[in-house]
Amino acid sequence: MMRMNTRRDRLSSLSDDLIVKILSYNNTKQAIRTSSLSSRWKNIWKSIPHLDLSTDDFTSLNRFHDFTSLFSSRNNDLHEVTRVLSSRNNEIELSSLKLGVRRWGYNQAFVKTVVDYAFSHNVKKMTIIWSDDMHNEIPNYLFMSHSLSDLTFIGDVPYLQQPEIRSSFDLPALTTLYLENVSLKNENPDECGGVFFKCLNLKNLILFKCYVGEPKRLIRHSEFSKLTIEKGLYSFANVVVPHLKNLTIVDCQGVYLYIYAPELSSLMFEVSYYQNFFANGLSCLEKVEFYMCPFEEDSYAVIETLQRFHNVKHLTLGLEIIEVASFVNGVSNLPSPFDKLTSLEIYPRRLERKENVKKVKIPKKVRNFLLGASPNATVSIYSRKEVKALNHATSAQRMLAKLQV
Repeated sequence: MMRMNTRRDRLSSLSDDLIVKILSYNNTKQAIRTSSLSSRWKNIWKSIPHLDLSTDDFTSLNRFHDFTSLFSSRNNDLHEVTRVLSSRNNEIELSSLKLGVRRWGYNQAFVKTVVDYAFSHNVKKMTIIWSDDMHNEIPNYLFMSHSLSDLTFIGDVPYLQQPEIRSSFDLPALTTLYLENVSLKNENPDECGGVFFKCLNLKNLILFKCYVGEPKRLIRHSEFSKLTIEKGLYSFANVVVPHLKNLTIVDCQGVYLYIYAPELSSLMFEVSYYQNFFANGLSCLEKVEFYMCPFEEDSYAVIETLQRFHNVKHLTLGLEIIEVASFVNGVSNLPSPFDKLTSLEIYPRRLERKENVKKVKIPKKVRNFLLGASPNATVSIYSRKEVKALNHATSAQRMLAKLQV
């Protein structure tokens, strides 16, 4: 005697709203494929508030026999994506778009159709992964929206083939911008704000592995509150941002850096070797992390840089800075600029350097310069051996956590 199968389709028993939420975690092509499950599922994907598209997806979409009613086998990529967009429930607001532009050239009409649709439906968040190494210049229509508040643009190509952004961003509602592996080359260097001067509400800017082609106009903006520049390349750089609160510059290669940020409260500056660092108007600066590996001939310039942080309360320095500062003749006679200091931490940056001592001490003449005006500040100093052991323990903890999962 055969047993009756009493198991229910639990997924189909869920509400449409919950299924839409689940489908939102898939890309658009995968979501569309669910329309073949049953008549109930045929239209659910049309209410997803997110679009996750790649130019590769639509090349093969018409191969699925279940979509003959939606797509004709003779349609090209542009026709197929047009049908997808026109099939969406336009009463559902489009909250985000993720678009992958494939390698070996792209169909500009395809990309423009998708982006225009998103902008016309007031998209708030957009992520573009640009893997096309056949077209160097990025079209300016990608950066023209009055609704977009969060933009991520990643150039997924070799560094020497970085895509170029040559026109200014026309994104007045933008608050967060992340750019990776792109070249910023403003065609109009006379514009005082460079490519960002029309982003009137931009608060958080992150530049990762970017090349700045118009160095004199790197950043001039009145509204930024947080700026991160990591692994970038510039020759001369001006950062003029009156309302900037947090600035992070890590592993950038350059010759000259000038900063004007009178409201800056937190600064992290980490580079492999000494770089010219000029800053004015740092009266609000309370927290500084300062790492570099200067040479002996840079010692006086290092002391001059430290004197610019005179209002700091929490100061973290690279051990290499302490080592070089000891070469300055008469450093013990210099008045300590840090009369508000409450904590001083010292970490080595170059862990590969040999160090025979177990406990690192600040040379007396340098200690007077750093702590003479704040003798009660707490001091924490870490040797290279201690940091190596700490890193090893942290790595072991991560590995153990993975095994437990």
